Amino acid sequence: MKKINLLCCLFLAFATEFFADNLTPTQEKAQRALYAYLDKNKYNPEVDTSDNSVCFRVGGILYWINIDEESPMLYTFHRKGFKVGPEGSSFKRRPAIVAANEVNCKHKTVKLAVEEKKVEIVMQVYAAKTEDFTAVFSRYLRCFDRVDEDFKKAYNTAVKAEKDATERAEQEARKNLPPSVLKNRVAGISFRLLDADGKEKSAYDQPLRSFNARYIQARVEFTPWKDKDTDFKLQLKITRPDGNPIYLPGRKVTAEGDVTIQKSKKNQTVEIKEFGTNKEGFWKAGEYKVELLESGDVIYTTTFNIL
Repeated sequence: MKKINLLCCLFLAFATEFFADNLTPTQEKAQRALYAYLDKNKYNPEVDTSDNSVCFRVGGILYWINIDEESPMLYTFHRKGFKVGPEGSSFKRRPAIVAANEVNCKHKTVKLAVEEKKVEIVMQVYAAKTEDFTAVFSRYLRCFDRVDEDFKKAYNTAVKAEKDATERAEQEARKNLPPSVLKNRVAGISFRLLDADGKEKSAYDQPLRSFNARYIQARVEFTPWKDKDTDFKLQLKITRPDGNPIYLPGRKVTAEGDVTIQKSKKNQTVEIKEFGTNKEGFWKAGEYKVELLESGDVIYTTTFNIL
């Protein structure tokens, strides 16, 4: 009996330490009731002792709830936000701000805040007792789902609007510029595969296969050039089969390089720096659109296929 009593005391002491850290007795009671509700409904809750939040996951998404104040209690309900940054999978800051403002105007309960590296998703609810909060718990989760959906839609719209505005500005800036002297002088473009060390894996004009595609290099053929040797900066813009362009970090082109076109009565070829990545699976099978530019002017378009 003494052993049982000792175990009960140890369990009680552990439970008290587990739940009650810098909480008032009323807050601790509310936290225990919230934990019990989540546990009963199979949310598998945990308590983060660093901030006393009750954490759980739904569909792999992390949620956490903090309890503050008293009479009534303030429940601050968080959902894992969106990453903001330059990485490909992250959200861009400017369109994220536009989307967050639109969502905040539409939704009265859940609010978004764009910080330096993430978009915070938070709901704050006052409740006299935990039962008042848990009674509409499922409704709160649906609110988060709607906000997630609305934010992504608004973000995509903002990204498209930003892209369209940039393209219009570029077109406006080019209105009074003369066309490139290389216009109508390109006889064709061919492509080959290289490995990370620059060694050829597939020769020019040979099939490009996705399983060994890492880096791709373009060779441009020009018709006879009657002027003196001239230096040019050539750029390539590659668009994936799904319509998404491939860009260098911070640039609007996929690849670029300085070349010299020599005075010649014959056709000549120049090579542009390779583009791609050593990451397996980057190149998907399909048809890729190619635009060759000089001085911002598209001088040639073609496609290549990855099998």
